[in-house]
Amino acid sequence: MFYFIVNPHARSDQGMDIWKKAEEILAAEKVEYEVFFTKYTGHAKELAKQIAVLSLPCTLTVLGGDGTLNEVIDGLAQTDFSRITLGYIPTGSGNDFARGLGISSNVTACMNSILSPSDYALVDVGMSRTSAGKHYFLVSSGIGYDADICRNVMKTPMKKALNRLHMGKLTYVYVALKLLLGYQCCPVSVRIDKKEIHRLPRFYFLAGMNMKQEGGGVRFCPGARYQDGLLDVCLVGDLPKAKILTLFPTAFIGKHTRFHGIHMYRCRRIDIISEKPLPIHCDGESAGSHRHLTILNTQKKIKVILK
Repeated sequence: MFYFIVNPHARSDQGMDIWKKAEEILAAEKVEYEVFFTKYTGHAKELAKQIAVLSLPCTLTVLGGDGTLNEVIDGLAQTDFSRITLGYIPTGSGNDFARGLGISSNVTACMNSILSPSDYALVDVGMSRTSAGKHYFLVSSGIGYDADICRNVMKTPMKKALNRLHMGKLTYVYVALKLLLGYQCCPVSVRIDKKEIHRLPRFYFLAGMNMKQEGGGVRFCPGARYQDGLLDVCLVGDLPKAKILTLFPTAFIGKHTRFHGIHMYRCRRIDIISEKPLPIHCDGESAGSHRHLTILNTQKKIKVILK
């Protein structure tokens, strides 16, 4: 059975038009399917959980951006999703999950792969945990400056305008520069795999990565492997603001790791304790602000159609 969860507002309200193209292919192939359209924030999570509870072997395809996909994995991870195969038609502005797996953004190519798949990947599922609860992710989770960027990208009207011009990546650059001017660092303690402890008096951000890139292609962890059962971590602190300006351009090509103040780790779990509440994100979606955060690899994997 084929199920589709569609965000009609994806890609600046073009989601429904993209779905119609997919629907034409389904009709031409005479495929039996069910489609569900998201109506509010969190709806995709509820829909995914309901589909998983059926416990039937099926292909669940998400048509939307990384945010919609994040809601779906958040719903699936609360159930036994071992009988679900995940398909994806990327229609967001960042599309980091699709980029990381080499999934096409062409609707026809995606539908051909979903209906007649020839290659799969078992992708690690990560978890971000605070006092408020758990959030799951496929791309990354982070705390500090990068999470603040994600939170503000969601609110700026510039995002929709740039998406229409197919220049959505510039939204992240604009917000990053704007926030940096007034950004206040604070001390944090970081514990790796419940052993090694690091203290940074001037902390900017930490990204726990499953994929190599986040934020529309920023390769914070160029060595990350989405099937290895581990997190790759980029920790940034104790460097002047001027260096942050050079961090992002070099991070797009993964050359930032040589800078003083950039620390790279590979682990299964990382705990962050901050002096004050800091913004947190999962796959670019805001997860509130907290002083304590644990990011870990759950050791669960989801089967994803590649082509």
